Amino acid sequence: MEEEVTLEHEGKTYSASYIAFDDEILVLLPDGSERRSTLGTLTPVQAAKGRLRVYIRALMHKR
Repeated sequence: MEEEVTLEHEGKTYSASYIAFDDEILVLLPDGSERRSTLGTLTPVQAAKGRLRVYIRALMHKR
């Protein structure tokens, strides 16, 4: 089942969808790219938010 996480940064809201299966997660980022991760000790929500944070940082770095 597809879920969604949302983070706010500098007044702008960013959302990413994710699908968790077994010990992996597939995160669908706002630009349409995908990232896969092994969950390990993280919950799917923690892992998806982590990927979204990295995406936001990369956007801020490009400025």
